[in-house]
Amino acid sequence: MTMLTDMDRKVLEILNKKLLTTKTELAMALNKEDFDGTEINIQRLKEMGYVEKVESLGIVFVITQRGIRALREMETGPLQ
Repeated sequence: MTMLTDMDRKVLEILNKKLLTTKTELAMALNKEDFDGTEINIQRLKEMGYVEKVESLGIVFVITQRGIRALREMETGPLQ
């Protein structure tokens, strides 16, 4: 399993609770002025398959099943 930064983990935890969030909502949940610094974390999580970007009436981010499993493993240890 790839090591995640604290910010990566926070993003996954927020998405795990909300399942669907906009850039603005994510920035507010992280107590940030804007989304800029978080974009690196989102990109890394997308590359790992933990987060997907969905475009319809706007851009939102969702956690994938793979992301949910990774978060659970961080909390409980690797699944056997």
